[in-house]
Amino acid sequence: MKNKYFVIGLMILLMVCSHSVFASAPKLGTAGATELLIPMGAKNVAMSGANIANVSGTDAIYWNPAGMSNINAGEATFTQMNYFADMKVTYLAAGVAAGKLGAFGVSLQVLNIGDIPVTTIDMPEGTGEILKPDYLTLSATYAKRFTDRIFFGTNAKIISEKIGTMSASAVGFDLGLQYISQIGLSFGVTMKNIGSKVQFDGTAIEFNSGIPFASPSATTRKTKLDMAAHELPASMNLGLAYTLKLEGLGKVNLCGTYNNYSYSYDEMSAGAEFSFRDMLFARAGYLIPFYPSDWEYDETSEYGMSLGFGLNLKMAGTNLMFDYAFRPMATFDANQYFSMTVGF
Repeated sequence: MKNKYFVIGLMILLMVCSHSVFASAPKLGTAGATELLIPMGAKNVAMSGANIANVSGTDAIYWNPAGMSNINAGEATFTQMNYFADMKVTYLAAGVAAGKLGAFGVSLQVLNIGDIPVTTIDMPEGTGEILKPDYLTLSATYAKRFTDRIFFGTNAKIISEKIGTMSASAVGFDLGLQYISQIGLSFGVTMKNIGSKVQFDGTAIEFNSGIPFASPSATTRKTKLDMAAHELPASMNLGLAYTLKLEGLGKVNLCGTYNNYSYSYDEMSAGAEFSFRDMLFARAGYLIPFYPSDWEYDETSEYGMSLGFGLNLKMAGTNLMFDYAFRPMATFDANQYFSMTVGF
């Protein structure tokens, strides 16, 4: 009974928080630390991120931390992604069950932009200096089963960005709930990237300036530009899923998610996964943007259809799973994800 009232109170808190975050924010704007929006894990990327209602294991750390409570013993996932413009993303996630205490997990996302030659007005061909931006997100996860149907999870994230002598950092949080019924219908809700603002600082914005009305030979003073602070890309996501069991073959998981963003237009995604005897997996998804009525730009979404497959091998009590996702882009080369998961 106590768990029931706790969950009801938590859902009310999520609604109140979502109103304070999204109601006063402009629907079209800017956000900081947008690397947090790069989806992780080949399984759900292949379904266009539609599965937050019954996602489980280490995949749930990014999509809905409540699903981490379904981990059996221990699990670790490694994902390598080819992003656009020669950028790459590496993602590591691990989780372990701790009995009645719940489940604990950690994850690390590294965005590698590559080498950027420094150019100036006086030296447009380059100064010889090379910038190597570093974008890191470290996350700690806790998840717990309140009942055999209701799960809760949260992420605490540290975001670090560094470009040359400039750096910025922030702290963010995710909250997630899942309800999985006896008839195969599941419901999920998440609030993601709620936290502090991101503001760059460093010596690159310092310069020597003269003192007004002073002698030309007077000593200059050090001046520092004021950098704008940006909020994290907060979102609230609602998902439904239905799992249909096929006698003797496997099962089909149909899912959909509505994504409400604090800084941009909303999106809806739909996806499906066919599992053949928990060994072979085929996945597909589609992402649909909802543009505002006064949208003045070309209504061509960067993403649409996504596809993927997976192979699960069971050896001596250990699961070894390989997953691949293909997500075309309208402007750049397609995103390709390669994931390997070990369950023990």
